Amino acid sequence: MTLKQLEALYWAASAPSFFVAADRLHVSQSTLSKRISELEAHIRKPLFDRSGHRATLTEAGELLLPLARRMLGLADEMRTLMAEDGNAARGHCRFGVGELAALTWLPDLVAHARKHHPELVLEPCVDLGAVLEQRLKSGELDFAVVAGYSSHSAIASEALAQVGFSWAAAPSLVGAQRWVTATLLQETALITMPPAAGPTRMLEHWLAVNNLEAGRRLTCNNLAAIASLIAAGVGIGLFPNGWLKQMAHRMAVVRLRSRPALPALEYTFQWRRNDNRPMLGRMREAVIQTADFTKASPLW
Repeated sequence: MTLKQLEALYWAASAPSFFVAADRLHVSQSTLSKRISELEAHIRKPLFDRSGHRATLTEAGELLLPLARRMLGLADEMRTLMAEDGNAARGHCRFGVGELAALTWLPDLVAHARKHHPELVLEPCVDLGAVLEQRLKSGELDFAVVAGYSSHSAIASEALAQVGFSWAAAPSLVGAQRWVTATLLQETALITMPPAAGPTRMLEHWLAVNNLEAGRRLTCNNLAAIASLIAAGVGIGLFPNGWLKQMAHRMAVVRLRSRPALPALEYTFQWRRNDNRPMLGRMREAVIQTADFTKASPLW
């Protein structure tokens, strides 16, 4: 029995398919299957039922999985303990962040990790919050930083930061008007991220609670492009307060007030509850030290 075989069992059981599990281990699918078959031969019992559309754990697999998880965790602790820098993480970390994080503090996180964890290979994935949460649940990601708390029982969420958003518009579009009204929403295009984005979910809830409805919609999956469209006078929308301060100072946009004000968004660090690898603890500390959603965007 080897650690590589136990890794194959862990990821094959955690990921939605053997293909995804093999990708996480950076091996071919045939290599992953070979390691699992070797482990099954060693314990003389099948670990997966392969008769259905998707391989599922057998009773023996269910019994062995938590032990394999513990052994892999102990192996990580031993490597950390024996290393010159006992606090440095090693291996490969694939994680997800939204576009706001990517355009503000993601470079700081990568720089921090390269300095303190030089043997850790990082693979950031930028996508919508709901997409990242699903990829985390399926085992494709090690952790994610997204807006809101996960509703999945298998995913733990820890509060990281509250991010404020404000309405914004080009001065040429709204003139002297500085309030969001039902008339403005009907007569002006509302530019938003897709429904799976945290800020859009917050905005939809705000509109529903206040019995307001947008007359025209323009949906774009790029936050920087939305900011540019708003500044160009195409419509109104939401700006992170850090960006708004920067662009309002240049008179590229003006802040619009609303009654009630938009609620702040709670961003959280999310991980799978059964994943207790030391690497995750190191990356959580790194995220806490570097996450700053108030930073101005480098694009303007």
